[in-house]
Amino acid sequence: MIEFYGGYEVYSESGVDLTMLRENMRLSVEERWRKGQRALEFALALQQSGRSPNEIAPPSAKPLDAREAITLVKLLATHRVQYVIVGVQAMHAHGSTWMTEEIDICYQRTSANLEALFAAIAPLHPSLRGAPPEFSFHFDVSTLGVGMNFPLITDCGYINLLGEVSGIGGYDQLLAQSVEKTLYTLPIRILSVDGLIAAKKAAGRTKDQLHLLELLELEKMLDAAKPTEKTP
Repeated sequence: MIEFYGGYEVYSESGVDLTMLRENMRLSVEERWRKGQRALEFALALQQSGRSPNEIAPPSAKPLDAREAITLVKLLATHRVQYVIVGVQAMHAHGSTWMTEEIDICYQRTSANLEALFAAIAPLHPSLRGAPPEFSFHFDVSTLGVGMNFPLITDCGYINLLGEVSGIGGYDQLLAQSVEKTLYTLPIRILSVDGLIAAKKAAGRTKDQLHLLELLELEKMLDAAKPTEKTP
């Protein structure tokens, strides 16, 4: 372990930067998203540096922009879409330091909600991310009905529509493990830290294992911040 001036705990035993987690937990959800966006923009600028203009991703394939997140949230709220935000954006809403270029949404698969989801996403001109040029994709209610997971490029950036999440299940199971947050004055549902931990354990990929290290430290901090009950 590296010893820092002052002797307070900077890193956990697993290497998670605890000082950054503590700082993020003092911020609102909007402030966390804006901070993450600035860090992501810097990281992408470094990634693009030294590349020729032909190698730089076109504007239509941009990452989710926190400044445009309000557009997406308003559309989902206007059409009363039933959904839960999962993945790294959910982690970030709880205080995580991880960054991502996309937002993962688990949606309810009832007929009424598929109609609402289509009405909310269609104005953003969605297309299927990573599909070969010869693959025909038409975004409509029937497509949502026969599919399950859709990685989309939209005017608001990358959006992943998920019918279910490993380790938890579908929308109803995620809703039961979600918490309400406020984003730009609008209520949204975010998968809880416990739910995120279960999902990351089930996924088991290398990046999920790295996310899990931070989530476990975040869980400890949230538990420590809870008021203790006084015994009579």
